[in-house]
Amino acid sequence: MKAIEIREFGGPGQLVITGRPMPEPKAGELLVRIHATAINRADTLQRQGLYPPPPGASDIPGLEMAGEVIACGDSVTTFQVGDRVFALLAGGGYAQYSCIPADQALPIPPKLSYEEAAGIAEVFLTAWQALHWLAKAQKGEKVLIHAGASGVGTAAIQLAREAGCGIAVTASTAEKLEFCRQLGAELLINYKEQDFAAAVKDWTDGRGADVLIDF
Repeated sequence: MKAIEIREFGGPGQLVITGRPMPEPKAGELLVRIHATAINRADTLQRQGLYPPPPGASDIPGLEMAGEVIACGDSVTTFQVGDRVFALLAGGGYAQYSCIPADQALPIPPKLSYEEAAGIAEVFLTAWQALHWLAKAQKGEKVLIHAGASGVGTAAIQLAREAGCGIAVTASTAEKLEFCRQLGAELLINYKEQDFAAAVKDWTDGRGADVLIDF
């Protein structure tokens, strides 16, 4: 198969296409033909040598992917050949094929393309972890999201909206704030022009935010 590898740490020019052996699924794994992958900050840091993959992970970069299941390892019962899946990976997303644990895969909703699904895993799982697993945000609480127009920020706005939270965001431009408003943010703060702490205090009648998320 074809895959992208990091020739040496540095800029995008260090990413080169090479040939790699076709992976074979082990018990509990899926072999996926990758249709789309994504680029996020972790990928760019890994390319620069600042974010090494965990021990035992593939040296092929790419932390997200979406594709089609073409083979299932022994004991896999949750997916079958032909299913569309996406996943967050420890590595290996910049390739034509990848083997992933079946319990790490998620079904792609029918209305989403492979390209759309490939961009979901990293930002939405990070935002979910921050908002729900760690902060345990509840309906009616006020949430302040810094870097609201970032990938994880936009995911957090949508998740907080669906949870019934009041949402305040900070961003650096009017255009970014307008995008956040369209996603469901209520209080829009340009941190270059406003004191966000004072703005949130006014918004909450002096009480402050219940949840603060800074990515």
